[in-house]
Amino acid sequence: MKIAVFDPFCGISGNMILGALVDCGLNIVKLEKMLHSLNLKGWELSAEKVLRRTLQGTFVKVIVPEESSFRHLPDIQHIISESNLPEYVRVKSSDAFYRLAEAESLAHGISINEVHFHETGAMDAIIDIVGSFCGLYLLGIERVYASAVATGTGTVTCAHGTLPVPAPATMHILMGIPTAPTGIDSELTTPTGAAVLVTAVEPWAFPPPRMKPQSTGMGAGSKDLQRPNLLRLTVGETTDDALWSNDRCIEIKAIIDDMDARIWPDAAGRILESGAMDCYAVMCIGRKGRPAIEATVLCPAVRMDSVIECIFRNTSTIGMRLCTVERAVLDRDERTVETRFGPIRIKRVFLDGKPLRAEPEYEDCAEASRQHNIPVQKVITAARFAALENEREG
Repeated sequence: MKIAVFDPFCGISGNMILGALVDCGLNIVKLEKMLHSLNLKGWELSAEKVLRRTLQGTFVKVIVPEESSFRHLPDIQHIISESNLPEYVRVKSSDAFYRLAEAESLAHGISINEVHFHETGAMDAIIDIVGSFCGLYLLGIERVYASAVATGTGTVTCAHGTLPVPAPATMHILMGIPTAPTGIDSELTTPTGAAVLVTAVEPWAFPPPRMKPQSTGMGAGSKDLQRPNLLRLTVGETTDDALWSNDRCIEIKAIIDDMDARIWPDAAGRILESGAMDCYAVMCIGRKGRPAIEATVLCPAVRMDSVIECIFRNTSTIGMRLCTVERAVLDRDERTVETRFGPIRIKRVFLDGKPLRAEPEYEDCAEASRQHNIPVQKVITAARFAALENEREG
């Protein structure tokens, strides 16, 4: 699998991402050709090698005509959806702009539809964001990883006035994401750069899997700072010697002793829908000797806020413990097999790249058993047999 690893040791911005991609081998002519499917006129890209302190990188400049009007989220999403860009680029670019709109609405206390995009809705920001995902697509990147995001301090002047650094919108985007404060008196990470990175990296896990580096590059920022104002990007292929993959996630625990136990199944379902990867509970004895349940939830760091909110809204807990845990995860895929009871989804898992086992989705089996008025175990057995036959034929 081809992966990309960003190292924002001096922050991240839209043009730094483009510079890092170009420095890693992205053909800027092909990038411009893909971006021309957007209904935007009068822009162009330039790229040059520059020095930042003692290190060399590529500085990409987006040159755009002056604009007098602001855009709203639907305007930008319309521009993206009406283009002929690959689906990956359209979806990720729209998601990144939604993150920006959501962050601006939280920062300024207005609804998403009321957000007027200023710097982040200008043509250069659209080229930065869409161009970043075009670059990842053109380089054939299948998964993106990143280390902690460096942030600065001080203030920055923008269309909203003088704001603290990191800007409020940037901090909302980086909720649940590892950051590395630097004390540098400058805006190192912009809302645009944060939105692209958080949207591209899924799940947020570091260190990345073992890989063989194929290229590395530096994207340059415009300022001269105390440390090299560069964003490092490394592109490589994961190695086959790993029997399983490792990732990091947030573990959330809560002891609940004052909730009607009948509520838990519905609450657990809602928690999973909010972005959790796993959710379960065990009986225990809580404070003052009361019977209680210990709820455990695992979720990606980027979904932590929405999952915590869901737990507070749907259970009676008023507090929970958080920690970062590492998981060992087998590769898996999902496919559908045909049985005499109809199509059944199965999940296949692999160890060392080889099939280990295949398990039918219980919900599909239960539904088929009701339709045919037979025990669910018969459907499970038939699905396992069909999966085994498919494996032999494959």
